[in-house]
Amino acid sequence: MIAIRDLVLFAALTAMAVAVIASLFPVREGPAEVPACSDCAFKLTGPYVVKQYDSYAAIQLGGRQLARYGWAYVSGMPLLPGENATCPTAMYLWVVAGNLYVSCDGSPPKFGRFIAGRPTLVIDTLGFCEIGCVYVTAADGWGEIALPVLFEYGGLNYLKTTPFRFCISGYPAPPPDGVYNFVANFPGNSSIPPLWAEATITVKTTLKVSGLNYVMLQSSDSSDLRPTALKVYNLSAYWAKGQSTARIYVNRHRYFDVDNKGALLDFLLAWEDCLRCDSSSSADLYVDEVWRLWHDGRWHLQRLNSQGGFWHEVRLNGTLIWVYNARGPKMSYLEWSGSLARVQFASRDGGMNAVFEVKFERVCR
Repeated sequence: MIAIRDLVLFAALTAMAVAVIASLFPVREGPAEVPACSDCAFKLTGPYVVKQYDSYAAIQLGGRQLARYGWAYVSGMPLLPGENATCPTAMYLWVVAGNLYVSCDGSPPKFGRFIAGRPTLVIDTLGFCEIGCVYVTAADGWGEIALPVLFEYGGLNYLKTTPFRFCISGYPAPPPDGVYNFVANFPGNSSIPPLWAEATITVKTTLKVSGLNYVMLQSSDSSDLRPTALKVYNLSAYWAKGQSTARIYVNRHRYFDVDNKGALLDFLLAWEDCLRCDSSSSADLYVDEVWRLWHDGRWHLQRLNSQGGFWHEVRLNGTLIWVYNARGPKMSYLEWSGSLARVQFASRDGGMNAVFEVKFERVCR
């Protein structure tokens, strides 16, 4: 039979054992340690909550804030102010540049070309020299997003939504030489901070004109300029004055009406094939071959007229493209890329052979 004395002794020994075990394995009350860092990764198990406020995100347990961060993202999407994120079991967290990224399955946030979730606003000027347009985009790290921005160019403001293309002429066209400044501004909201982008581009064209037996004219000229065989009219001089059309007299009677193509370079070439065939008052002067040459990002050469009793040859950059009064190619329109245009005219009267060459380089910086 167990005596009361033995029961008391057993209870005392049991209490002593519990005290020893507790001293070896102390029980900590409260949450596990949550690091307050700007770049780290950790895992939490328990009823933790990530809550987004107006200007910061917090990890909470039982309504108590344990750590604060910049902004919270869950599965790649930013939380809105007032939203919470929880996980049924473990919560995996990454802190990058002060922002908090949450995953319930352990999948890491996207890294590489973009810092995950860091919003950006960009003015892309690639190709501006060719088409006179810029492309404005906004991104949050996983792709483009639509943001209302105030876009400024030439002292004017435009309210636009990204992504969008802006052309200085209202349509794609090579820009004239000059300095161009673009500004895009997003004022910010409760989930994205203010964003700003600016781009300045200087466009400069280096032009070299040369040739043989030609004259460059800045306006209509009906004079007999022989023995000069080729009249070259600089049509850009008309467009620089704001004209949309021009009437070019190549002799006292004949003219050609041309319109503004919005080209960077624009010329009318009027060639006479014979030194002594016609009088100075003839309607047949400088109309034996009439071609238009222009550049709007690509070169274009178009025939407007061919006549006369001699055979003619027209070559472009050394290649025979047109033959009149003889067998050969009959190409009346050509288009090509590059910086060089060299047009040659030849006839039976070799003294009237002529060459017009334009070489240019556009620099954008």
